[in-house]
Amino acid sequence: MTDQASGLFIVSTSLDKPDKETRKFIRSHVMRGKNTRKSRHTKELVQLSESAAQGNSQNTRIQGLQTEKSQHERNEWSLMSPRMIASEIQLYGYVEELRPYMMDLIRKAFTIIKPATYTIEVTLVEGQRTDMLCFSNFSQHPALFHSILFASQAFWDLSLGQAYGNTAQFHLAKTLFHLQQSLQDDNEATTTSTMTVVVSLAAAAAILGDLETVEKHMNGLRRMIELRGGLQTFRDGSIVEHKAQRIDFGLALATGSNLRFMNENISWNPQIAHGVSVTNLPELSMIDPRPDPRLLNIWTDLRVFSRVANEATKTGVKMSEAFFSRLNTSVPSRLVALQFDATSMSELLRLCMMAFMKSLLIQIDGLGPKMTFIANGLQNAILAQEFPPAPEQARVLLWVLFISSLSIFENSDQDWLKVALVQTVSVLGLQTWAETRIVLKSFLWVDLVYNQLGKRLFERWIESEGNGNERQGTPGARNNKSGSSEADKGGSLAT
Repeated sequence: MTDQASGLFIVSTSLDKPDKETRKFIRSHVMRGKNTRKSRHTKELVQLSESAAQGNSQNTRIQGLQTEKSQHERNEWSLMSPRMIASEIQLYGYVEELRPYMMDLIRKAFTIIKPATYTIEVTLVEGQRTDMLCFSNFSQHPALFHSILFASQAFWDLSLGQAYGNTAQFHLAKTLFHLQQSLQDDNEATTTSTMTVVVSLAAAAAILGDLETVEKHMNGLRRMIELRGGLQTFRDGSIVEHKAQRIDFGLALATGSNLRFMNENISWNPQIAHGVSVTNLPELSMIDPRPDPRLLNIWTDLRVFSRVANEATKTGVKMSEAFFSRLNTSVPSRLVALQFDATSMSELLRLCMMAFMKSLLIQIDGLGPKMTFIANGLQNAILAQEFPPAPEQARVLLWVLFISSLSIFENSDQDWLKVALVQTVSVLGLQTWAETRIVLKSFLWVDLVYNQLGKRLFERWIESEGNGNERQGTPGARNNKSGSSEADKGGSLAT
């Protein structure tokens, strides 16, 4: 890539004082991570897990490369003057003129798309990674600049019920042009910046619900990583590895494919809940036969994570980046590697834990119903259970039905699911959302992700519909083909 700063030129972008909304956005970006209240209880909970992980080989790698990471961050471009965003972007020479609509698309990317797709990181993670989607991305590759503009414009077009317009097509063409130039250069083809472009395109396709394109990008990325020498050639915590693993997990949920990017040696010990006994899980005591110990270890990890996340929401004390990173790197690979009888309670638990992880890592509204592999698996496993359920099974099935509805089936009308949920609520004698939420929180439940969605589901299916008709018959008698109804493509990413 040629040096864009080799000559002097006049910047034509306006340097007028930003409007009130822009100033507020810039100020919030600059103050991110500051003025955070501390809570000793939550910090000790996270520190206990992190301290116990020091002997873990994966965590040792993290600690050993902190110096390299810090040096990498110092070498990246950083915005020195928030009031001159347009001017500093213009200096890269990626466009002849930085037009007002481009700045508007950048604003939408940071104020709409980023908060909606990285809810957990933005809200609950302390010192959230600065390379997830930020201004410094623009310095790495001209294609990254255009890919962000493409994703922002395409998302806006789809939200209006329109196909990609000329603006989105223009920036997509620019992205592919710059990417192709890098791929044809032996020195650039396997660099981190070039791979970041591919990951960015895959992420944009996922946000837009185009899973076929996501799969093509990820297959290409796998080939690039193989040519480079494997994942071990990246510094730990690399944005390429982080995003690739997250998107790869989403594809596994959609297609049932194996993970492309995962460590060959899987540790089945708890990776988050260090020192927590799996023998003390009263919420699962009614399941017979007892689930596989490997599955219970994952459950324990997710239970500790849920507790930390809920404490962070309540107290304002955020979890560390390393703590959250272990969720992304250790849980999906273990869940995908396991498999049980399709109609067993163990398989139903595994699928629901995958759906739970989808809510944490892939926060894209409307994508769940398109994940046909896990949708079909959940439907088969749920309908294999007895409804109305026996009282001792009703509590865990209530959690199963809520997680399946909120994470995978979303707003699609699944009559069989509604029948099962209403019957289960009836068996438990639950009358209000507050009573129902108490039961759900005894399992895996993150308040920030599920509270509002769960309340709306309860009001729509339990309160407003009435219980008379739905309590008759069985869920399977009114079966609706899984995955056949998709959520509104034009809906907002924010929930």
